[in-house]
Order: sequence, then C-alpha cells, then structure tokens
Amino acid sequence: MIGRPNDCPLCAAPVVREQEFDYESLCCPVCGCRIEGASLLLAIWERERTAIELSLSGPVTLETRLSELEYESLTLVELVMLLEDNVDVVGSEVDYEALNQAQTVRELLGRLSHVVEARRH
Repeated sequence: MIGRPNDCPLCAAPVVREQEFDYESLCCPVCGCRIEGASLLLAIWERERTAIELSLSGPVTLETRLSELEYESLTLVELVMLLEDNVDVVGSEVDYEALNQAQTVRELLGRLSHVVEARRH
C-alpha cells in the first residue's frame, strides 16, 4: 500500500493516507475518529481550553473522565455548544444520546469528529 504516515490527533496512532484517498473522510484505524474533524476539534480545544475549563468548573485534560466533572447532560450540552460556535455541524442535529456514551473528553471529541467540519468563509 502506497501511503504517507500521519499521526491521529487524538490517539497518536499512525494513519496512512493513500494518494487518491479523500482526506476529509479518512478515519483513524485505532480509535475511529475522523482525522479532519478531530484535528479541527483538538485545535479549538487547545485554543479555548481556559473557557472550556471555566465552563466545566475545573482543570480538564483529554484523559479526564466526564464523570469526574460532576457530569450531567447539561455539561455535555455546554461543551458541544462551545465547540459549535467554531465549527459547522454536519446534518441537522448532533446525536446527544450517542455522545452521552463517551467516557473521557478524548472519546467525546472522537465521537464529535464525525459530525463537524470546518467553517468555510
């Protein structure tokens, strides 16, 4: 297989991009995140980390378990809304029920990676 190794932005697994492959739909073979969406969300996460931490009432890393944040559905909605200010949601609605199954912030961003795209201005 001819390809170019890249690292997954969320789990750092090597990801091979074939020359003719559509990069926008490329997914990590290990964690399943959509590479383009995860890269975008991680960039927003790093840029907005302070606001995210204030919104979620404490220091947060990608490994933080959502249950450690006195997790409730409103917290998840606040995080998704903060991210939605910076990205476009693909489709009419985010499936909050599926997002509720995420255990860590990293897993939540991985799940969100399938429903976001960059704002095209």
